[in-house]
Amino acid sequence: MKDHTDYCLDCYKEMEQEFKVITDFLKVEENRFASIEEISTFTDVAEKRIADFIRDGRIYVEDYPNLGYGCAHCGTLIKRQMLCNSCFEDFTAEVNKTLKAEKFLEEANRPNEHAQTARYWKLRN
Repeated sequence: MKDHTDYCLDCYKEMEQEFKVITDFLKVEENRFASIEEISTFTDVAEKRIADFIRDGRIYVEDYPNLGYGCAHCGTLIKRQMLCNSCFEDFTAEVNKTLKAEKFLEEANRPNEHAQTARYWKLRN
């Protein structure tokens, strides 16, 4: 089983049973518009587990208009990945700013080529 999942056989069976309960619940036409909280309440499956099924692509949320989970940073309802677009853009901008600052410091602390060449010829003579 280790090649296929990180869970022991008992936990894997439990997760598959929970997945079956959720999919059976969603097959009912009236439940098509349920939110993750409502699904959790009616099926007794943790919201985190349902979000994991969605993130893993096992539940296709495009078929269920109100189904999604919270952004890991701000909590906005999303249907894929870990961050909403806004938080992702903010995070990307911050990372780029940090990388540019590190590159600037690295270049500022590196002796320029002209100084290195002059030092080489001075040592050579």
